[in-house]
Amino acid sequence: MPILKIHDSVAFYRHLATSSAICALSGRGGDVAATEFANRRILQSLDLVPDDFLLDIGCGDGCLLRMAEGLVCDRVGIVPTDEELQQVQAAVPGVTLLTGVVQHLPLPSDSFSKIVCNSVLLLLESESVVQDALQEIARVARKDALIFLGEIPYAEEPASLGRYHGNSLSRFLWHQFKRRGTGDLLRSIRSTASAIAGRQTLILSSAGSFYSPPHHFIAMAQQCGLRPVTHFKYQRLDSSGIVIESPFRYNYIFLK
Repeated sequence: MPILKIHDSVAFYRHLATSSAICALSGRGGDVAATEFANRRILQSLDLVPDDFLLDIGCGDGCLLRMAEGLVCDRVGIVPTDEELQQVQAAVPGVTLLTGVVQHLPLPSDSFSKIVCNSVLLLLESESVVQDALQEIARVARKDALIFLGEIPYAEEPASLGRYHGNSLSRFLWHQFKRRGTGDLLRSIRSTASAIAGRQTLILSSAGSFYSPPHHFIAMAQQCGLRPVTHFKYQRLDSSGIVIESPFRYNYIFLK
């Protein structure tokens, strides 16, 4: 479908799984260096030991699980679609992969000593769903488990960054015109025409998203039995290899 209208994040990742390049599943535009940079930072913060049982919820292209090979006792990844599961299984052998979502984990309680849920909670549609997700993370965590919850915005990103959010093609074009003027409108019209002709894909998303200031998110996690350790601004690697601090997103570390 040349113009793809997305209503939830699961549909978006099902679309990413149609790419022949597994790095697309990272959600970082296929930027392998940026993905490895983010996962290296996460693994360093978890202080892995050989008897750890590691869970990566929303494991994307499996990069973090691959990088943890030989560092832990067992590695388990969760992806939301069967299409992703097939790709990651082929690319990252030796790990256990399951289909599921963070608010309904297909896992037994008290199973993992280290848990990662990075760039996932922000994709959930409401605070109540995030609360369910935190409850599930706490349920599958062992006592004293270390939990990394990453890339959680404190403000609504699409509005703050001036991005269009919705499924209407006409409103998308009007938004481009209001924000950037005639020149960008013409480029958007050309891109739309190319998508209609099937030469590229234009994605319009009305998927909900979660954001929370740190004090409120920490309080939510505490209600689920998670103890805050630290939180800090998320940093990413840009296309030039420069480390940039996010203006909106925070990373959090908790103990069960």
